[in-house]
Amino acid sequence: MTVREAGWWRRQRVEKYVGFHPRLPIIVAETLLCADPQIVLPLWLVHMFKSARSESTWGMTGNELNSASLFQLYVDYGRYAEATNLLLEYIESFAMLRPTDVICRKRPSAIWLPYTAIERLWCQLQESIRLGHMIDQCEKLKKLLHGALLNHLNLVKVDSDDVKSSAA
Repeated sequence: MTVREAGWWRRQRVEKYVGFHPRLPIIVAETLLCADPQIVLPLWLVHMFKSARSESTWGMTGNELNSASLFQLYVDYGRYAEATNLLLEYIESFAMLRPTDVICRKRPSAIWLPYTAIERLWCQLQESIRLGHMIDQCEKLKKLLHGALLNHLNLVKVDSDDVKSSAA
């Protein structure tokens, strides 16, 4: 069996049995990262996490298979660049909603981000800088993370102000 065939076979099994065990993709990703923390997760597996969000709900939560689970795995295994990029991608997609979908953003509690995991990522980046590990990369990731979170919080404030003014 070639590597490509083996990957296809694994993907078919995970997709087939995810209905029986919703944590299966998480277990597969965690097993891969345990075996080799530097491994690049297969795109089909990452796509399962990213596409699990239904179009009717927003936020990195919902069922067990979601972007927050992947983000948490990245943070747990020291994959800071991937965690930051995933969060940036998520926040950007949320901010770039089409005018017809903006109402999803305006609902109270329409979005939830894993703030404790984000804070943990921030602290781990600071610790890496303090220890002298990958200083330039960690500084860059902190700057990207800080900017994205500021933009997100400003957007939430604007949305909150809009809701308050429309209720008055």
